[in-house]
Amino acid sequence: MNSDIARKALDVALIAAKNAGTLLQKKQKDLLLHGYSSIGVGTKSGPHDYASDADREAQTIIVDAIQKHFPDHRILGEEGGTDHLGDPVSPYRWIIDPLDGTTNFIHGKPNYGTIIALQENDETILGVMIRHDANETYTAIRGEGTFLNGMRCTLRKTAGLDDAILACNISHRAHKTPGGVLVVPIPFCASIENYGNAIEEFAVVLKGWNDGVFFNGPKLWDTVAGCLMIEEAGGKSRTELKESGNPRSGVLCAATTKEIFEEVERFVFETLKS
Repeated sequence: MNSDIARKALDVALIAAKNAGTLLQKKQKDLLLHGYSSIGVGTKSGPHDYASDADREAQTIIVDAIQKHFPDHRILGEEGGTDHLGDPVSPYRWIIDPLDGTTNFIHGKPNYGTIIALQENDETILGVMIRHDANETYTAIRGEGTFLNGMRCTLRKTAGLDDAILACNISHRAHKTPGGVLVVPIPFCASIENYGNAIEEFAVVLKGWNDGVFFNGPKLWDTVAGCLMIEEAGGKSRTELKESGNPRSGVLCAATTKEIFEEVERFVFETLKS
Protein backbone atom coordinates (compact mmCIF):
# COMPACT_ATOMS: atom_id res chain seq x y z
CA MET A 1 0.00 0.00 0.00
CA ASN A 2 1.29 3.44 -0.95
CA SER A 3 0.90 5.44 2.26
CA ASP A 4 1.18 8.79 0.45
CA ILE A 5 -1.76 7.88 -1.80
CA ALA A 6 -3.75 6.64 1.20
CA ARG A 7 -3.27 9.86 3.16
CA LYS A 8 -4.09 12.07 0.20
CA ALA A 9 -7.13 9.88 -0.49
CA LEU A 10 -8.24 10.28 3.13
CA ASP A 11 -8.12 14.07 2.83
CA VAL A 12 -10.11 13.97 -0.42
CA ALA A 13 -12.67 11.52 1.00
CA LEU A 14 -13.23 13.56 4.15
CA ILE A 15 -13.82 16.81 2.27
CA ALA A 16 -16.07 15.11 -0.28
CA ALA A 17 -18.13 13.32 2.37
CA LYS A 18 -18.59 16.50 4.41
CA ASN A 19 -19.66 18.46 1.33
CA ALA A 20 -22.11 15.69 0.50
CA GLY A 21 -23.39 15.93 4.07
CA THR A 22 -24.06 19.64 3.75
CA LEU A 23 -26.21 18.89 0.70
CA LEU A 24 -28.01 16.01 2.44
CA GLN A 25 -28.90 18.09 5.47
CA LYS A 26 -30.37 20.79 3.22
CA LYS A 27 -32.29 18.20 1.20
CA GLN A 28 -33.77 16.65 4.32
CA LYS A 29 -35.02 20.06 5.46
CA ASP A 30 -36.66 20.52 2.03
CA LEU A 31 -38.21 17.07 2.33
CA LEU A 32 -39.66 17.76 5.76
CA LEU A 33 -41.11 21.08 4.60
CA HIS A 34 -42.42 20.09 1.18
CA GLY A 35 -42.70 16.29 1.00
CA TYR A 36 -41.27 13.51 -1.14
CA SER A 37 -41.74 15.28 -4.45
CA SER A 38 -39.35 18.08 -3.43
CA ILE A 39 -36.36 15.71 -3.59
CA GLY A 40 -37.61 13.17 -6.14
CA VAL A 41 -38.09 10.18 -3.84
CA GLY A 42 -38.58 6.89 -5.70
CA THR A 43 -37.67 3.21 -5.48
CA LYS A 44 -35.10 1.04 -7.24
CA SER A 45 -35.09 -2.75 -6.90
CA GLY A 46 -38.15 -3.03 -4.64
CA PRO A 47 -40.72 -1.16 -2.54
CA HIS A 48 -38.30 -0.70 0.37
CA ASP A 49 -35.23 0.23 -1.74
CA TYR A 50 -35.54 4.02 -1.81
CA ALA A 51 -33.52 6.51 -3.81
CA SER A 52 -33.84 10.25 -4.30
CA ASP A 53 -32.28 13.28 -5.92
CA ALA A 54 -30.37 13.67 -2.64
CA ASP A 55 -28.60 10.31 -3.15
CA ARG A 56 -27.70 11.11 -6.74
CA GLU A 57 -26.54 14.68 -6.13
CA ALA A 58 -24.44 13.65 -3.13
CA GLN A 59 -22.78 10.96 -5.23
CA THR A 60 -21.97 13.52 -7.94
CA ILE A 61 -20.20 15.71 -5.36
CA ILE A 62 -18.07 12.77 -4.23
CA VAL A 63 -17.30 11.46 -7.72
CA ASP A 64 -16.29 14.91 -8.97
CA ALA A 65 -13.84 15.28 -6.07
CA ILE A 66 -12.30 11.86 -6.71
CA GLN A 67 -11.94 12.45 -10.42
CA LYS A 68 -10.30 15.81 -9.83
CA HIS A 69 -7.52 14.27 -7.72
CA PHE A 70 -7.42 10.66 -8.96
CA PRO A 71 -8.69 10.65 -12.57
CA ASP A 72 -7.33 7.16 -13.31
CA HIS A 73 -9.01 5.47 -10.32
CA ARG A 74 -12.06 3.29 -10.91
CA ILE A 75 -15.30 4.08 -9.06
CA LEU A 76 -18.20 1.91 -7.87
CA GLY A 77 -21.05 4.18 -6.80
CA GLU A 78 -24.35 2.95 -5.39
CA GLU A 79 -26.41 5.19 -7.66
CA GLY A 80 -24.77 3.89 -10.85
CA GLY A 81 -23.28 5.84 -13.74
CA THR A 82 -19.71 5.35 -12.53
CA ASP A 83 -18.65 1.96 -13.85
CA HIS A 84 -17.04 3.45 -16.98
CA LEU A 85 -14.91 5.97 -15.08
CA GLY A 86 -11.14 5.72 -14.59
CA ASP A 87 -8.59 3.37 -16.09
CA PRO A 88 -10.05 -0.16 -16.26
CA VAL A 89 -6.67 -1.64 -15.30
CA SER A 90 -6.06 0.68 -12.33
CA PRO A 91 -5.50 -1.27 -9.09
CA TYR A 92 -7.48 1.39 -7.22
CA ARG A 93 -11.25 1.38 -6.89
CA TRP A 94 -13.38 3.75 -4.83
CA ILE A 95 -16.62 2.39 -3.37
CA ILE A 96 -19.24 5.00 -2.48
CA ASP A 97 -22.53 5.04 -0.59
CA PRO A 98 -23.51 8.72 -0.80
CA LEU A 99 -26.55 8.32 1.45
CA ASP A 100 -26.50 5.33 3.77
CA GLY A 101 -29.84 5.00 5.51
CA THR A 102 -32.11 6.46 2.84
CA THR A 103 -35.24 5.08 4.52
CA ASN A 104 -34.29 6.83 7.77
CA PHE A 105 -33.46 9.99 5.80
CA ILE A 106 -36.82 10.26 4.06
CA HIS A 107 -38.66 9.57 7.33
CA GLY A 108 -36.94 12.60 8.86
CA LYS A 109 -34.61 10.66 11.14
CA PRO A 110 -31.07 11.88 11.89
CA ASN A 111 -29.36 8.47 11.67
CA TYR A 112 -28.07 8.49 8.12
CA GLY A 113 -24.71 9.32 6.60
CA THR A 114 -22.08 8.85 3.90
CA ILE A 115 -19.61 6.01 3.37
CA ILE A 116 -16.50 6.13 1.17
CA ALA A 117 -13.90 3.38 0.81
CA LEU A 118 -10.81 2.89 -1.34
CA GLN A 119 -9.52 -0.51 -2.42
CA GLU A 120 -6.20 -1.52 -3.91
CA ASN A 121 -6.30 -4.82 -5.81
CA ASP A 122 -9.66 -5.59 -4.12
CA GLU A 123 -8.27 -5.06 -0.60
CA THR A 124 -9.84 -2.20 1.33
CA ILE A 125 -7.11 0.23 2.39
CA LEU A 126 -9.16 3.26 3.43
CA GLY A 127 -12.54 3.88 4.97
CA VAL A 128 -14.54 6.97 5.89
CA MET A 129 -17.99 6.95 7.50
CA ILE A 130 -19.75 10.13 8.60
CA ARG A 131 -23.02 10.44 10.52
CA HIS A 132 -23.71 14.03 9.56
CA ASP A 133 -26.30 15.13 12.13
CA ALA A 134 -24.40 13.37 14.92
CA ASN A 135 -21.07 15.00 13.96
CA GLU A 136 -19.40 11.58 14.05
CA THR A 137 -16.53 10.94 11.64
CA TYR A 138 -14.99 7.47 11.52
CA THR A 139 -11.74 6.94 9.61
CA ALA A 140 -9.34 4.08 9.01
CA ILE A 141 -6.22 3.44 6.94
CA ARG A 142 -5.06 -0.16 6.83
CA GLY A 143 -2.35 -0.74 9.38
CA GLU A 144 -2.96 2.53 11.23
CA GLY A 145 -6.05 1.90 13.38
CA THR A 146 -9.60 3.23 13.43
CA PHE A 147 -10.57 6.63 14.79
CA LEU A 148 -13.78 8.42 15.83
CA ASN A 149 -13.33 12.18 15.60
CA GLY A 150 -9.59 11.64 15.97
CA MET A 151 -9.78 9.30 18.99
CA ARG A 152 -8.70 5.68 18.56
CA CYS A 153 -11.50 3.10 18.66
CA THR A 154 -11.25 0.00 20.87
CA LEU A 155 -13.72 -2.88 20.70
CA ARG A 156 -15.58 -4.44 23.60
CA LYS A 157 -14.08 -7.60 25.10
CA THR A 158 -16.94 -10.00 24.44
CA ALA A 159 -17.30 -12.81 26.98
CA GLY A 160 -19.00 -15.10 24.46
CA LEU A 161 -21.78 -15.23 21.90
CA ASP A 162 -24.46 -15.38 24.60
CA ASP A 163 -23.02 -12.06 25.89
CA ALA A 164 -23.05 -10.42 22.45
CA ILE A 165 -25.29 -7.75 20.95
CA LEU A 166 -25.27 -8.04 17.16
CA ALA A 167 -26.78 -5.79 14.49
CA CYS A 168 -28.07 -7.10 11.18
CA ASN A 169 -30.53 -6.61 8.33
CA ILE A 170 -31.98 -10.09 8.73
CA SER A 171 -35.63 -8.95 8.81
CA HIS A 172 -35.41 -8.34 5.05
CA ARG A 173 -34.65 -12.05 4.57
CA ALA A 174 -37.69 -13.38 6.42
CA HIS A 175 -39.74 -16.20 4.92
CA LYS A 176 -43.27 -17.38 5.65
CA THR A 177 -44.13 -20.62 7.36
CA PRO A 178 -47.13 -22.61 6.05
CA GLY A 179 -49.14 -20.80 8.71
CA GLY A 180 -48.14 -17.40 7.32
CA VAL A 181 -45.75 -16.47 10.14
CA LEU A 182 -42.59 -14.59 9.13
CA VAL A 183 -39.46 -16.24 10.50
CA VAL A 184 -35.72 -15.63 10.24
CA PRO A 185 -32.73 -17.65 11.47
CA ILE A 186 -30.69 -15.85 14.11
CA PRO A 187 -27.63 -16.81 16.15
CA PHE A 188 -28.11 -17.42 19.88
CA CYS A 189 -26.87 -14.16 21.43
CA ALA A 190 -27.90 -11.53 23.95
CA SER A 191 -29.76 -9.33 21.46
CA ILE A 192 -30.31 -8.69 17.75
CA GLU A 193 -30.72 -5.07 16.60
CA ASN A 194 -31.33 -3.22 13.35
CA TYR A 195 -30.69 0.51 12.96
CA GLY A 196 -31.62 0.94 9.31
CA ASN A 197 -28.18 2.16 8.30
CA ALA A 198 -24.84 0.39 8.13
CA ILE A 199 -22.87 3.31 9.58
CA GLU A 200 -24.66 3.18 12.91
CA GLU A 201 -24.56 -0.62 13.00
CA PHE A 202 -20.78 -0.52 12.63
CA ALA A 203 -20.47 2.58 14.83
CA VAL A 204 -21.92 1.00 17.96
CA VAL A 205 -19.35 -1.79 17.63
CA LEU A 206 -16.52 0.73 17.18
CA LYS A 207 -17.72 2.58 20.30
CA GLY A 208 -17.48 -0.64 22.33
CA TRP A 209 -21.24 -0.88 22.92
CA ASN A 210 -22.14 -3.77 20.58
CA ASP A 211 -20.11 -6.80 19.55
CA GLY A 212 -20.57 -7.22 15.82
CA VAL A 213 -22.65 -7.12 12.67
CA PHE A 214 -23.80 -9.70 10.16
CA PHE A 215 -25.51 -9.10 6.83
CA ASN A 216 -27.20 -11.02 4.05
CA GLY A 217 -27.89 -8.93 0.96
CA PRO A 218 -26.42 -5.44 1.46
CA LYS A 219 -23.80 -4.28 -1.02
CA LEU A 220 -20.07 -3.60 -0.95
CA TRP A 221 -20.72 0.12 -0.47
CA ASP A 222 -22.55 -0.67 2.77
CA THR A 223 -19.94 -2.93 4.29
CA VAL A 224 -16.32 -2.62 3.14
CA ALA A 225 -15.41 0.56 5.02
CA GLY A 226 -16.96 -0.66 8.27
CA CYS A 227 -15.30 -4.06 7.99
CA LEU A 228 -11.89 -2.43 7.61
CA MET A 229 -12.63 -0.30 10.67
CA ILE A 230 -13.57 -3.30 12.81
CA GLU A 231 -10.40 -5.09 11.72
CA GLU A 232 -8.26 -2.04 12.47
CA ALA A 233 -9.89 -1.74 15.90
CA GLY A 234 -8.89 -5.34 16.74
CA GLY A 235 -11.77 -7.40 15.36
CA LYS A 236 -12.19 -9.68 12.38
CA SER A 237 -14.34 -9.67 9.26
CA ARG A 238 -15.24 -11.67 6.17
CA THR A 239 -17.24 -10.55 3.15
CA GLU A 240 -18.22 -12.54 0.06
CA LEU A 241 -20.20 -11.51 -3.01
CA LYS A 242 -23.35 -13.57 -3.45
CA GLU A 243 -22.73 -13.46 -7.20
CA SER A 244 -19.04 -14.04 -7.79
CA GLY A 245 -17.54 -11.44 -10.11
CA ASN A 246 -20.51 -9.07 -9.87
CA PRO A 247 -19.51 -6.11 -7.64
CA ARG A 248 -23.11 -4.89 -7.61
CA SER A 249 -24.50 -8.11 -6.17
CA GLY A 250 -25.42 -8.51 -2.54
CA VAL A 251 -22.91 -9.75 0.01
CA LEU A 252 -22.71 -12.10 2.95
CA CYS A 253 -20.77 -10.39 5.70
CA ALA A 254 -19.66 -10.94 9.28
CA ALA A 255 -17.61 -8.44 11.29
CA THR A 256 -17.23 -8.85 15.05
CA THR A 257 -14.96 -8.74 18.04
CA LYS A 258 -12.31 -11.45 17.75
CA GLU A 259 -13.75 -13.52 20.62
CA ILE A 260 -16.95 -14.46 18.77
CA PHE A 261 -15.91 -14.17 15.14
CA GLU A 262 -15.63 -17.86 14.32
CA GLU A 263 -19.13 -18.59 15.66
CA VAL A 264 -20.75 -15.70 13.78
CA GLU A 265 -18.76 -16.54 10.65
CA ARG A 266 -20.07 -20.12 10.72
CA PHE A 267 -23.62 -18.87 11.16
CA VAL A 268 -23.39 -16.46 8.22
CA PHE A 269 -21.45 -18.60 5.76
CA GLU A 270 -23.05 -21.94 6.60
CA THR A 271 -26.56 -21.33 7.99
CA LEU A 272 -27.49 -18.19 6.03
CA LYS A 273 -25.71 -19.28 2.86
CA SER A 274 -27.50 -22.63 2.69
